Amino acid sequence: MKKINTILAAVGALLMLSVTAANSVEFKAGISANGMAAYANAKETIKGTAGSSTQGTGRTTSEEAVLATSFASIFAEVSSDNMMGLGIGVSYAPEVVDLNKETRHISSSKDNDAAGTKETAVSGIDTDGGAQVVDAKINDMVSVYLTLPVGGNGAYIKAGYIQATMVTEESLATGSKYENVDMTGTSIGGGYEGSLGDMAFWRAEGSYQMWEDISASGSESNNGTTDTTKNKIAAEMGSVMGTLSVGMKF
Repeated sequence: MKKINTILAAVGALLMLSVTAANSVEFKAGISANGMAAYANAKETIKGTAGSSTQGTGRTTSEEAVLATSFASIFAEVSSDNMMGLGIGVSYAPEVVDLNKETRHISSSKDNDAAGTKETAVSGIDTDGGAQVVDAKINDMVSVYLTLPVGGNGAYIKAGYIQATMVTEESLATGSKYENVDMTGTSIGGGYEGSLGDMAFWRAEGSYQMWEDISASGSESNNGTTDTTKNKIAAEMGSVMGTLSVGMKF
């Protein structure tokens, strides 16, 4: 729903700009090839209270990861000479990245010693043992942005607001499932635009994305107990992107 509202707001702004400056408006639309490199620092906290008789209960693990991906997107823009060439646009990428699937095997419930360094099997306790398959995709990335020419030679600067959805596809031995996560952030960058005849153009662009912190909770607490805590994931992420585009102007 957030992405639908973002798209509607962008379309409304495009229409408003085209109506208020109809004599000096230029429309542009095209397709882009994007390469992205991202860094993430994620922490996972297992449901339960630290020191309980269930293995891993209350434990927090952290992991840093770097990923690289490429994806296609489409865009549409409108700009006005009466506003120093200021343009507003919207871009959309249906699929951004399929994150690497990770499988971890956890054994039966164990008891930690007071120092938390020794584990002993405990009988008669629900184990939640088995394979933990963690998988996710990032889809439906929408960007609403402003562009402004610099120097009159094809260079421009760009700033925008971005949204995407992280779709979780895990299979956890605990029976818990993480919810899908709405990702939001801002983007700044710049590039150069050149002509390909009277109506066509090309662009080369670089940008930096600052994503808001991501958090998600599991779907289940420890069944059959008074413990209502759930698995939790929190992550910080940043990314850089290079883009090559071709399009038409009207």
